[in-house]
Amino acid sequence: MNKDDFSKLAQSRRSTRDFLDSPVAKEDLDAILADGMSAPSWSNTRPFMVAVATGDQRDRISNALVSRLRENAEAPGMGMNPDYTHEIPYPPGLIERSQRVGKGIYETLGIDRADKESRFRFMKRNYEFFGAPVALFFFAHRGLAHFGTLDLGLFMEAAMLSAKARGLGTCAQGYLGNYPDIIKAEFEVPEEYALVCGMSLGYPSDHPINSWEAERLPLSEMLADPRKTAEG
Repeated sequence: MNKDDFSKLAQSRRSTRDFLDSPVAKEDLDAILADGMSAPSWSNTRPFMVAVATGDQRDRISNALVSRLRENAEAPGMGMNPDYTHEIPYPPGLIERSQRVGKGIYETLGIDRADKESRFRFMKRNYEFFGAPVALFFFAHRGLAHFGTLDLGLFMEAAMLSAKARGLGTCAQGYLGNYPDIIKAEFEVPEEYALVCGMSLGYPSDHPINSWEAERLPLSEMLADPRKTAEG
């Protein structure tokens, strides 16, 4: 692959939020996860685990997540008890970026800001994996703290690019980390591994939401300016 081919692949990756129910071949799924393992890792520790749900298990998890959401729709924080949390609301300077994403998604779907019922239905779609036939759940070892989640992120990005190269779509979802007890009840996961997030994977549909593209920040906003010296 030349540099232009890789740039085209990397820049074409987008979050898919509506999938066909077409099955993903096991050999493709295995290859995607194997490609993920090519990502670098802290002292080659690979401090993460992946749980794969398809078929009846996928449906069972989805039903349990949706039921939990419905039961806690009016509860504080919707009864969520994630292993990993973050500052809520997002810090200044970051929340504006998140708000732009939400605005773009809801405008594409034709959902008004005041339409709580439609917004709830779309939230529920997270726990239906947006219709994808494959749901992945990612765990990081608590003992390496942020280095474990960093390694996991590298693995996920490599896997997402591999999926894209095979004509598959993905959506990394923090929502899938909100009820860890449901996921851990389905898989043998050691206590020292914490659920971080999940991912829906499958073939993208032609739903309009998949034509929407989130803003890509200009590189200039990511680069740190050199500190000025006395001479400068």
